[in-house]
Amino acid sequence: MVLASTENRRLTCVRCSYEWIPRKDQLPKRCPRCRSVKWNDAHLKVTCLRCDHTWNSHDGSPKRCPKCGSHQWNVPPNLFTCKRCGNVWESRSSKVPRKCAGCGSRLWDVVPEPYEEVRAEARPHEAREAEVLEAYRKGRGCIDIAISLGVPYSVVRDTVKRSNPGIVPKA
Repeated sequence: MVLASTENRRLTCVRCSYEWIPRKDQLPKRCPRCRSVKWNDAHLKVTCLRCDHTWNSHDGSPKRCPKCGSHQWNVPPNLFTCKRCGNVWESRSSKVPRKCAGCGSRLWDVVPEPYEEVRAEARPHEAREAEVLEAYRKGRGCIDIAISLGVPYSVVRDTVKRSNPGIVPKA
């Protein structure tokens, strides 16, 4: 094989990591330092799936990653994402975690329901707001209005306060 250009002529041995510039235009048969004929073998390059470190391995299946020290360098990590807070974390065990490492939610894998405005049918007391205000303007008290309309006293009082700020509603 002929080398393409003079700027890409730097070669690296995958066995001993020696870098050199060849004298000839053809690829050499051996590494000048370790004399290996497998100096250009691609299967000797190994990448750790945990930390993405790439290194040269003599046997192709090392026991540990030299950078992070993981024995499971060739096993993809167990990554989990919390659907509530968006936190991403790695679990050391093969089991599904009980709670999110970020927010502590036990429902980390359940998509939260979007917040929905409560419909007017679900709030029948607020639909009668006009009746409450009309009765209060006629001089009736909040307790009397609540009993006659069947609306909780707190709803009547809050309705009157919202419509007349600064006035203390009469019971």
